[in-house]
Amino acid sequence: MTDTWGPISSERSPRSFSRPLTGTGEQRAWYLDLPSPPGEGPFRVKGIAYRGLTQLVTSRVEGGPAAFVAALPLPALQGFFGQPFLAGSFYDLYPLVAGSGVLASLLRSQLDTFAHQQGRAQASYDVEHAYRALFQGKSADDVHARLRPLAGRYYDFGEWNVDRVGPDRIRVVERALPIWIMPWFIPMQIGYFSGLMAALGKPGSTVTLQSFRREGLAGSVPLVVLELEVVMRD
Repeated sequence: MTDTWGPISSERSPRSFSRPLTGTGEQRAWYLDLPSPPGEGPFRVKGIAYRGLTQLVTSRVEGGPAAFVAALPLPALQGFFGQPFLAGSFYDLYPLVAGSGVLASLLRSQLDTFAHQQGRAQASYDVEHAYRALFQGKSADDVHARLRPLAGRYYDFGEWNVDRVGPDRIRVVERALPIWIMPWFIPMQIGYFSGLMAALGKPGSTVTLQSFRREGLAGSVPLVVLELEVVMRD
């Protein structure tokens, strides 16, 4: 994976963020080589993200969650996804990436393409189920101020800043993110912010990755900084 990407925009098909397959003998995808056992990762996300993935599984996989869990190739992942996910509790983020990759494979989709769609679907799910007061019935005039606390509620890591830099332009800077998740996280974030703008009545908005760079370590895990630009359009 390269150390710099950009600009990448929601206006066109997501660029491939695929890593090369790894392993010997029968090759397997990078997202199955989790940096730590499922449930033990140092970076955590609210359970609502797992519930959003479960909704996608229910609607798009024949046999639903049971069939999805059975398709997971690692017993540790099967055990992790066999638990109930509480929307307001925090869970290891790494298995969400692995589960998303497996679901993309089941749907015969490239992971970056699926992650973009997943982000939009998650935004719709969040607005409907958890953050309705932040978005529904509100204008986009002060969306930057309402977005600032959202990431702090969603993740237990990283630094997040959202600023308005023009009449219809927002800059999102996300720091201290683990590099391992990036092939999934970047297209998912582009889709997520596109979905939020659509929920605010700005379906023509574009979200562009402006910069991506390494910055620091968390233990032995390389961290990165992302900068996204949102241009709001009706």
